Amino acid sequence: MIFYRQAANAGDSVERAITRVVARGRTDYQEYLFFVSAVHGLCIALDGDIQSCESDEAAYHEALVHPAMLLHPNPRRVLIMGGGEGATAREVLRHACVEQVVMVDIDEAFVALCREHAPGWSAGAFDDPRLEVRYEDIRDYLAATDVAYDVVIGDLVDFTDLASPVAALYSHDFYHAVLERAADDALLATQGGALATGHLDGHVRIRRGLAAAFAHVVTCGLVVPSFYSLWGYVVAARQPVDTASHALAETFTTRAAERGLGEMAVGPRALAAAFELPDWLRRELDNHPVGTP
Repeated sequence: MIFYRQAANAGDSVERAITRVVARGRTDYQEYLFFVSAVHGLCIALDGDIQSCESDEAAYHEALVHPAMLLHPNPRRVLIMGGGEGATAREVLRHACVEQVVMVDIDEAFVALCREHAPGWSAGAFDDPRLEVRYEDIRDYLAATDVAYDVVIGDLVDFTDLASPVAALYSHDFYHAVLERAADDALLATQGGALATGHLDGHVRIRRGLAAAFAHVVTCGLVVPSFYSLWGYVVAARQPVDTASHALAETFTTRAAERGLGEMAVGPRALAAAFELPDWLRRELDNHPVGTP
């Protein structure tokens, strides 16, 4: 039996039994592994870090995409930063109001691997005429485009090493570049790492990077079983975002129906509830204000 072991934090690790290796190797940018788990089905890992698993990728990607999309009254132009599996594009394109989606991923080879080995992740999104896929550095794209986006979604790999090139994609300077390509009422959403007791450094770093550019930053969390954690997401905006309103679930439900989202893995009410964080987590985040270094 082959096992895949990944560090969860400084003291814990998760070990997964591999029933079959589907593909492994390296692109020009990262090491990849596609394997089958008896519990979670097809799993995709990059540079030793699980990206998503067949069993619950729908929940992960719904929580990444739909809170920002449903908070916006009419998202027509959407930018996806990264998103190689195609699942983020799939969820964005479920909104009937969307007219244009640009997905910018630097790794064309990885996208091709996902289309070959995990076509269910994209579910036809790459064939949707509303989607344009560009293979380039997102920083180059932001510097060249003049489109003002309604929603920007960061589906980028996580990082733990501040010296990693990926760290620049969560920096103050990067988010300022994103802000310049965002409409006045735009929302940005990004994955924010694990929300675990005593292990919030990565999430706090992302919040502070966003707060350097956007006036309003809010955390939401959803349990992703294959990640063995409450997983964090961050939504940011220029304008105040009311995520504490008792009407949020109704707003999400109404907009989901109007846009024809249909059956979902998580659904609008649970996504609205994801903003109601546990008290211990609220206290932890209060101890790390976004405006402090």
